[in-house]
Amino acid sequence: MDKKLFKAKVLTLLEQDVEGVTPEKKIKYMKKWIREYELEHQSEPIAVNPQDSIKVGILVQTTMRKIVRAKLLSDEMIKHLQDLRYCKLTFDINFPLLKKVVWDIPISEQRKINGYGRYWADEESINGERYLICSQWYDRNKPKFIKWSKGFSEVAKGDR
Repeated sequence: MDKKLFKAKVLTLLEQDVEGVTPEKKIKYMKKWIREYELEHQSEPIAVNPQDSIKVGILVQTTMRKIVRAKLLSDEMIKHLQDLRYCKLTFDINFPLLKKVVWDIPISEQRKINGYGRYWADEESINGERYLICSQWYDRNKPKFIKWSKGFSEVAKGDR
């Protein structure tokens, strides 16, 4: 099947009336099913790893602290981690992983988005700037975070 035919079939599916399902919901369902398909058909088998038993929030907090303390984040990566689109594509999270702290606004307010706490209260100092780390992690985000963090070889070796 070529790309044009594939696109035509997808568009045909989207145009079909499904009782009680809006077009936005159809797209949301399709994205979910694609994620599930990707997880089921990963090319690399997932090895048994101690990280598997750790809750994703704790894994993110501890791994990010190690990465930050080892000074492994480049300025370019810090910019990426503050970008919603990058974080959605890389981790499938709904907020930027890092949020730069503004000095004249209380941290309690900066942690919130639309009135809800979306960042942990602890600040991390990275390259002389202070950042908050996103707290909104779910099990579906864990494999993507682990894959991303494996790019930092010093972290895999543990604390120094």
